[in-house]
Amino acid sequence: MKSAVERRKLHIIEEFLNISNETIIAKIESLLREERLKFLEKQLKTPYSEKEFIEMIGSAENDAKEGNVISSKDLKEQIQSW
Repeated sequence: MKSAVERRKLHIIEEFLNISNETIIAKIESLLREERLKFLEKQLKTPYSEKEFIEMIGSAENDAKEGNVISSKDLKEQIQSW
């Protein structure tokens, strides 16, 4: 059974698909960007514990060893295609 949040998200998607007004779509996009930015800023202000920080470093080191990385040049090229 779907949770209440999942049902609400599906309802929003259905409503969005029926919107044909470009202004409304632009406002929704703007709102989503603003809220995502607020969320990310809040996360950045929340300090990590020493244990979390060490785990993140270990994870990054493992990614590097396994080749799960991307060069800055390749990243710049990907960003330009967004």
